[in-house]
Amino acid sequence: MVGKTISHYRILEKLGEGGMGVVYKAEDSKLKREVAIKFLPHHISSSQEERKRFEVEAQAAAALNHPNIATIHAIEEEGEDVFIVMEYIDGPELGERIKTGPLSMDELFRIVEQIAAGLEAAHQKGIVHRDIKSGNIMLTKNGQVKIMDFGLAKVKWSVLVTREGTTVGTAAYMSPEQARGDKVDHRSDLWSMGVIFYEMLTGRLPFKGDFEQAVMYSIMNEDAEPVAGLRPDVPSGTDDVIRKILSKEPIHRYQDASEFLSDLRGLKGQSTARRDEDGEKRIAVLPFENISPDNETDYFAEGLAEELIINLSRIKNVSVVARTSSMQYKGTKKDVKTIGRELRSGYIMEGSVRKFKDDLRISVQLIDVSSGTQLWGETYKGKLADVFDIQEQVSREIVEALRVKLSPTEKVVLEKRSTVNADAFDMYLRGRDFLYRMSKNNIQFAIQLFQKATELDTRYASAYAGLGEAYAYFYQFFERNTAWLDKAIESGLKALMYDSTLSEAYAALALAYYNKKSLDEANTAGQKAIELDPNNVAGYWILGRIFHSTDRDREAVELFKKVVALNPDFYTAYTDLRMCYERMGEKDMLDDILKQSLSVYPRYLSQHPDDARARIFYATLLAELNRTEESKTQGRMALELSPNDTLMLYNGACLYARLGESKLAIESLRKALAEGWENYEWMKRDSDLDSIRNDPEFIELIGDK
Repeated sequence: MVGKTISHYRILEKLGEGGMGVVYKAEDSKLKREVAIKFLPHHISSSQEERKRFEVEAQAAAALNHPNIATIHAIEEEGEDVFIVMEYIDGPELGERIKTGPLSMDELFRIVEQIAAGLEAAHQKGIVHRDIKSGNIMLTKNGQVKIMDFGLAKVKWSVLVTREGTTVGTAAYMSPEQARGDKVDHRSDLWSMGVIFYEMLTGRLPFKGDFEQAVMYSIMNEDAEPVAGLRPDVPSGTDDVIRKILSKEPIHRYQDASEFLSDLRGLKGQSTARRDEDGEKRIAVLPFENISPDNETDYFAEGLAEELIINLSRIKNVSVVARTSSMQYKGTKKDVKTIGRELRSGYIMEGSVRKFKDDLRISVQLIDVSSGTQLWGETYKGKLADVFDIQEQVSREIVEALRVKLSPTEKVVLEKRSTVNADAFDMYLRGRDFLYRMSKNNIQFAIQLFQKATELDTRYASAYAGLGEAYAYFYQFFERNTAWLDKAIESGLKALMYDSTLSEAYAALALAYYNKKSLDEANTAGQKAIELDPNNVAGYWILGRIFHSTDRDREAVELFKKVVALNPDFYTAYTDLRMCYERMGEKDMLDDILKQSLSVYPRYLSQHPDDARARIFYATLLAELNRTEESKTQGRMALELSPNDTLMLYNGACLYARLGESKLAIESLRKALAEGWENYEWMKRDSDLDSIRNDPEFIELIGDK
């Protein structure tokens, strides 16, 4: 079809295909404009009754003239083909936008207001869409909303309702009356818009099921999970609006779009007022670009950005995006508005670092996302020893640019320096860089560097905290020798002796206590870690592990979800979520997390190809999805990278069990136990081992542990 000319329309490219036909982008040679052409399916074009019905509906829809409704230009015929010529929208579907990440409240309100305005205009003319869904909402490049397929939905609906009154339409967005096959009016469109509103707020649909009838049952009988528990920044009253627009009976729903718009604007005003009252500024510090002659100094540029994140996080009225969330934009080509939207941040700090021997040149700028303008920028030159003065000065300048008032305590906090030894600081940043890579050799390097930092400055709290974290992770993932835990606890306590406000020290203690099975102490330390730093990923993860280990899976799920929200590349948490959902029997949520995981591992492994743990986890995921050959390939690569690690032997057993190779699973598990794997409680709960749980050899290995 592409390249052909039909009537006076030259087909340029295929845009999509659905139940109501194929859509192409075309050039109107008469009016010299780009249009979208939808060829109707044969069951409509060949039926006189359906064709007439379509023409009547399309004529009514073509009479709609509203900026939020896609314009219908013409209905054309060519031989046996019937097609509709529409306005061409250069932009994504709303559904695609939702998949890219959370929408800010401002963006969300802007889109929903336009959807409601378009529906209000149609309803006033007596036209009901009947198939409102995020896939039928287009977003132009300048942010305008366009509702698609008016004039097609009623025809579509007529062929999808059987004589028995059952339906097979777009189930997730159906109103209860649609699901029952009853007569519908404009209030059904409002219900569907409510589903979209919920989807935009949470990134998920309110009603789900394994098959369409299950979805319809949920729509007709179940209530949506409250939004406030899924997204903390929603205005109070949001759930009241959701409950009303998703009322099962149309009489209890909003009776027209203008009524919904009134309440929506109330929420919008409340959201804006709350932000102004709080005076909170949300800022994302992107990884600084390393422009040094030596690429190996990347660690310094990234570490400097992290130190600034820590400094700014201590200010009450400044909300700072977690380092782990910002790191995904290293080397990105995305513009600041896109990054700001994806991170829900109003301000972006970016910079560059040039380090050559002892010389430093640091450039930093602060950008207002909404306007795209620079609020402040500065370049600093000096020696390595000047880095502490530069950090303090940058923090102060940022606070001033954001017009945030500091309390006397906060002024002192900004002057606080974890060390005054530049060489110790450099060693600490190197150590953090190696620790984040999380392989056995890299953690060993990190330990050496943290130790060197503490030798250079014996009161360096952050270095002791890093050392404690490295010891604890080394035990957790690689060598189950309790001596590592003793060292972790000793280092964590020493860090707190020099700085009792250090979140990282509490997180290290929580991990060490958790592995020592001192769960009360682990819980206390984990809670303290996130109290001091709400973005402490390790703190949330350890608490989630504690809850999972004590059969509190629902609470564990919320913590693991927080982990992946803060750090999308923390792949271990996806596995934790998968196990929780399996134990809870929540198949829909399990399917969602499997899909999320499937997108995480390829991206992560492209950046960290030698991470054997990530690769074996990916292999296990592929096995669960019945992608057997790919699973075996990834598993083989993982075991070749790290053939003798105790944890890898255990994870190998999990993989073999998922693949149904019970003998290899038992053999690998036996080797892991011989090498010192002792986490019997985890083995009893690990759903990866379910296929061998009743195997006599497995029962013998577990014994009465």
